[in-house]
Amino acid sequence: MARLKWAVAEPVLSRTILLCVVFIGLNILDAWLSGLALGTGHYELNPFLGTRFGSNMLVKGLISAGIVAALVLLKRDRLLKPLSLGMSLICTWNCVVVLLWS
Repeated sequence: MARLKWAVAEPVLSRTILLCVVFIGLNILDAWLSGLALGTGHYELNPFLGTRFGSNMLVKGLISAGIVAALVLLKRDRLLKPLSLGMSLICTWNCVVVLLWS
């Protein structure tokens, strides 16, 4: 319990906060773009959320917020940069699908 209290009491850097917001925002953008693609007849490639939630922005936003909270509490916030980069590539792919193949 002391470790959890120490992790919460430690100040979070503004860079970390920015990466948290970017990661959550990219996940919500991914859900929105996936919804647009699904509306034009495409299908979701995500094996975990695709069949259950489709393009539900609230669910994907809450899941990404939970991931961010866990990473910050466990002091693994350095993983937010590669995760955000990966999500930006996924969002770019979704933009290509929506704009070119619709």
